[in-house]
Amino acid sequence: MNMANKTDSRRFERVAGVTAVVVGVVSLALLWLDPRDFSLAYRFVVFVCLAPAVGCLIFTLIYRLTGGQWTSGLQPFLLAGVSLLPWIWLFALPILFFPAALSRPGTAIASTGSGYESLPMLVGRSLVYAAIFFGLSRAVLQDARAAGAHGRGPRSWVGPVGLLVLVFTLTFLGDDWMASLDPGWHSTGFTLVWITGQAVAGLSLAVLGALAGGARPAAIGTAGRPFGIEWGNLLMATLLLWCYVAFVQFLIIWAGNLPAEISWYQHRADGLWQWVPSVLAIFSFALPFLLLLSRSCKVKAGGLAAVAVMLLLGQGLYTAWLILPVAGRFSPAGWTLVLTLLVAGAAAGLNRFAATARKLGRPAQ
Repeated sequence: MNMANKTDSRRFERVAGVTAVVVGVVSLALLWLDPRDFSLAYRFVVFVCLAPAVGCLIFTLIYRLTGGQWTSGLQPFLLAGVSLLPWIWLFALPILFFPAALSRPGTAIASTGSGYESLPMLVGRSLVYAAIFFGLSRAVLQDARAAGAHGRGPRSWVGPVGLLVLVFTLTFLGDDWMASLDPGWHSTGFTLVWITGQAVAGLSLAVLGALAGGARPAAIGTAGRPFGIEWGNLLMATLLLWCYVAFVQFLIIWAGNLPAEISWYQHRADGLWQWVPSVLAIFSFALPFLLLLSRSCKVKAGGLAAVAVMLLLGQGLYTAWLILPVAGRFSPAGWTLVLTLLVAGAAAGLNRFAATARKLGRPAQ
């Protein structure tokens, strides 16, 4: 059952590609207005694009470990995210070498010393992350090709070993590139919250891709259940896990009420940022959760697509809440730069995602 290519995505790819080029040029032209915001805005856009790709790898490795009918229709889109992941990560590396004129004071990613957080050490670890992403992507794609359109490949170790390696890699990466935004602050649960959020984004994008490609959620799979029921249940389980670990982290820090720990939330309770948790609670938890309780919503393309869009946009807003508040208040020019870079990066990512999924979903000749 090949549901990935019922709708040709070439027109969408062209529109997304043109949008990326035009808005990207506008973004570069805006640099002269407020160049100090470029580094942080660029980092935000890279991690927005990275999140669904990491999530696709997480669910692909889970499938390689457990199997199941739920990947029918999703597989080309999950594999597209896996294929693009290492290349997206390469776009993060230039951030390490941006000149001081493109960054605000206090937002440097590396320290000036010679220890663990120094620039040479961070560059070395970032290159290791790139090598791991390329290795996992290659292993997964080769295993998928060996398995054909359905089923798991002959390399049974890819799933369990890949998950272990990925979790450890993302833990270090999250500490280096996300938690380090607030120097002196550390939470053992932060990277778990961040990783589960990426899983939500990856599954949401894969479901949207499948629906846009003509997948029918009401179609009955080999296990005797509609595909939409399984996709909806997976979205609900992943969403609940993300909300649970995020709330537990907040509850522990709130109960401890230690200045060194609550500083992270204080930075994100200024101005409009203080409303982000409420928006996420409504549109990225309560409303999607209630919709996913309905069987009729899960077997209708429109209902499932609405949930996936809310979750994907919610993770983008959550990533903004993680990264952007460390710069303080943005000027109108700074916000314009952030938005144009986001549109350009998202359009370029969607262009490559759709093109890769179309090629991977093409029947073998």
